[in-house]
Amino acid sequence: MGSPRVQPNTVLALDLSDIRKEYAQKMENLATVRDGSTGELHQGYWLCDVTAAEGNGSEIVPLYRKLFSVEAQDFTSENAEVLAAVDLIRTHTQGRGIWTMDRGGDRKKLLEPLLDRGARFVIRSTGKRTVIDRRRLQGSAAEVAGRCRLRHQARIVKIQDGQEKTYELRYGAEPIRLPGRSEKLWLVVIAGFGLEPLMLLTDLPAAARDSQTLWWIVQIYLTRWKIEETFRFVKQSYNLEDIRVMKYQRLKNLVILVTAVAYFAAAFLGQQMKLRILCEKLLIISQRFFGIPPFRFYALADGIRRILSHGIFSQPAGPPASLQLELTLGWEG
Repeated sequence: MGSPRVQPNTVLALDLSDIRKEYAQKMENLATVRDGSTGELHQGYWLCDVTAAEGNGSEIVPLYRKLFSVEAQDFTSENAEVLAAVDLIRTHTQGRGIWTMDRGGDRKKLLEPLLDRGARFVIRSTGKRTVIDRRRLQGSAAEVAGRCRLRHQARIVKIQDGQEKTYELRYGAEPIRLPGRSEKLWLVVIAGFGLEPLMLLTDLPAAARDSQTLWWIVQIYLTRWKIEETFRFVKQSYNLEDIRVMKYQRLKNLVILVTAVAYFAAAFLGQQMKLRILCEKLLIISQRFFGIPPFRFYALADGIRRILSHGIFSQPAGPPASLQLELTLGWEG
């Protein structure tokens, strides 16, 4: 359903996050995961998430979310999980879209498969990767970034925690190649976000003096800021970390169902006239005292919860004692 919404230049943000289950003891395949925001280690499961968005639009489309554990028998590697997500979505979108990942995507075992597949990407560099510059000299990406001329300027305003923050940016680019590869890549360097420059690896065609194309590449990565709110929305509004089933397959099933609900709220609700009216009513029912926040899906989720909590539902008849039902959902095939 989501694939027609992905156009050639739609941003496909792939993110690895976690579900924290620090008090659980007997849930199947519990593993040690690292909290990306605090760096702390705790028990839980990993999530591989892909969300689509337009850089200059407001629509956000949840496409894929899969729970996995490094302790599961079917687990191969984190790279395999990422590439499985890429391949599935590329199949449905016929290769449309531009992939963007944070520094975790700066790995040889991801970069080279993406190049082999002909996928377009913008990935934040750690600065440690060895690259070959325009003079055919090898050095780290950080060293090449240090020699990059930041010819162009831009100003952006980011709204965070209700406050506006202005960034004065300077940016430029250097042509590079990966050792052993023939593809021409670019290292786009942006100064102004912090003490260290932001470095982006991309295979999108550009030129060092083409400010418009370089800024478009920067915007592709900055679209992650908008999409990151979706990750928090799903975990918080649907209490994703409060899942209390014991079996690993059931955990995976519930995550898939939550993704379907998030897709309905983010992409489908309001598309037709009756649904638009429902959408507005839900926003009112959510009883936000200080207005609807910029990310309205929090209010939608509150409204849906409030309506359903007043409903009267009959108890379903239980299945026969001898019958065991288990739903198995899979992304493959």
